[in-house]
Amino acid sequence: MSKNKDNKIETSGLENQVGHLLRRVFHKARNRMQVKISDMGLSPMQTAAMTSLGIKGPTSQNKLGRRIGMEPGNVHGLVDRLLKKGMITSNYIEDGPGLHILDLTEQGRDIVDKVIPLGAEANKETLAPLSSKEQEKFMEYLRRLL
Repeated sequence: MSKNKDNKIETSGLENQVGHLLRRVFHKARNRMQVKISDMGLSPMQTAAMTSLGIKGPTSQNKLGRRIGMEPGNVHGLVDRLLKKGMITSNYIEDGPGLHILDLTEQGRDIVDKVIPLGAEANKETLAPLSSKEQEKFMEYLRRLL
């Protein structure tokens, strides 16, 4: 792997391992987002959950976890923390199997309105080394790999 003058990285011998490269890019992207939302007291995963609720609407805890790609065992803790912060509500619906439907509070909606443009900025910064056409292709490839 060649070293880009603007992006010098230490080599590890894993430069051709897709998982290694994706993990490193993920960490850079997550860190950019974390810096942008640091004054909100929320993690990138918490803001991802809230953004999903803001864009896609109320849903069950299980479905929210699937939407944001979070392991089922970890979703409960994330939801619990957001409930304690007053960012979301949980309403029990008795129809069918009985579900807790999660939704944003007014405070949560205000945060999502601030987070969405910050996420777009972080995304733009992460993809900046690529041309517009490369960015489109890269995003297409990532979606295909899912």
